Amino acid sequence: MVEIADFVVHAPVEPEIIETFRDRVPSEIVEIWEQYGYGTFGEGFIRVINPAVYGAELGDRIGKTQGDGIAIPVMVTGLGDLITWEPSLGGLVALLFRKNRGTGLGKPSSFLTLLRLDGAEHLEDEFDWGIFPDAVERQGAPSFDESFVFVPLPSLGGPGTVDTLQKRQTLSAIQVMVDLQGPIGH
Repeated sequence: MVEIADFVVHAPVEPEIIETFRDRVPSEIVEIWEQYGYGTFGEGFIRVINPAVYGAELGDRIGKTQGDGIAIPVMVTGLGDLITWEPSLGGLVALLFRKNRGTGLGKPSSFLTLLRLDGAEHLEDEFDWGIFPDAVERQGAPSFDESFVFVPLPSLGGPGTVDTLQKRQTLSAIQVMVDLQGPIGH
């Protein structure tokens, strides 16, 4: 059973979403949807999202070109990173658009266990998240569908400091970052 102590529910996951993706994602993701729904955890940093909406809106912007070409969006972060389930890898992949790179997170059970055991240290190791709590302290937590985004992006000459983070709608922020930088091929 998946246990996430700090999960904050935003809304239930629609039954049709669960049924559509049940055989396409690992059981831990389905458990999160059934037990918790959409919401945040990991000190408000990780957000469980609707894979159908993100998949439809991002399409080729996800940049999945290797393996079977399948990347199912399952989570985002408070810094506008996209976390996908990739069956050909058998694991989660984080696309850190603010850094214009991707990183493997392992199986969902491993990711959730390490997050439970190491908390902020694991978020720092995987996501370089340290700027997120600073931004929350200065600006307040972003709403469920918002993320902090660098304006301008470091890849476009921005300094990448907490002073240059602004709250933006996550989905449209990812679209803009990819449109400006190109997709992260993986």
